[in-house]
Amino acid sequence: MIVSELPADQRALIENLQNDISALYKSFSNAYLVDWEEQAKEAELENAPDVVERVAQGCADSGIGSTSRLYEVETNYYDWPLQQRAFRVLAPSKEHMCKSVVMENRAYSESLGLSDDVYPRFICVMTQYTAPVNTEKLMKHIRDFSGRAAGKKYYNYRVAQTEKSLELTGFKKGGVCPIGMLTRIPIILAKSITNLDPPVFIMGAGHIDWKLGVPVDDFIRGTNCIVLDLD
Repeated sequence: MIVSELPADQRALIENLQNDISALYKSFSNAYLVDWEEQAKEAELENAPDVVERVAQGCADSGIGSTSRLYEVETNYYDWPLQQRAFRVLAPSKEHMCKSVVMENRAYSESLGLSDDVYPRFICVMTQYTAPVNTEKLMKHIRDFSGRAAGKKYYNYRVAQTEKSLELTGFKKGGVCPIGMLTRIPIILAKSITNLDPPVFIMGAGHIDWKLGVPVDDFIRGTNCIVLDLD
């Protein structure tokens, strides 16, 4: 049963219950993290696709394998409302549900002679489903990396074509993950994710039917990502 198919009064009751559950998770945040780490230690991969195993290996190589958790979900998972998907992967709230978006600077110019560190053509942005990326803020922050060596006309970050995202990451739509990508590109984490309580978040795990959960601080440390205010 999909929640959106229920009568309005039942949906309202479920929404109230969701809020109560989220509040409860916050009150036991420390205990939640302790349990999270215990569950992560016991996790085993069975019949996981190669791309998911690559993500798991990437987590191990980044030093976060012992605190990351992988979930196999149903094939119709993306037909469900966001909150129902959150319940499925044991996320404290729908705000803990995040996505990896490969973005391309469509105004990129090699003639500027700037390095990828300060003027990247492609980036992987981690953001909440509930908080879309403010591309104007994103552009401003990235311009600051280079000391504003290039004018605004050389910046136009948009979601990369599906084929290009697959080429860079090796992951198909619905499974894009910043860990285990084929090509190393800068990872940008929305600052709003660092305010989550309990401080964990869920993302794609290489395959549309698999999801990855990681404590926020461990992710930042393990990926050396850049934290930016994108609200």
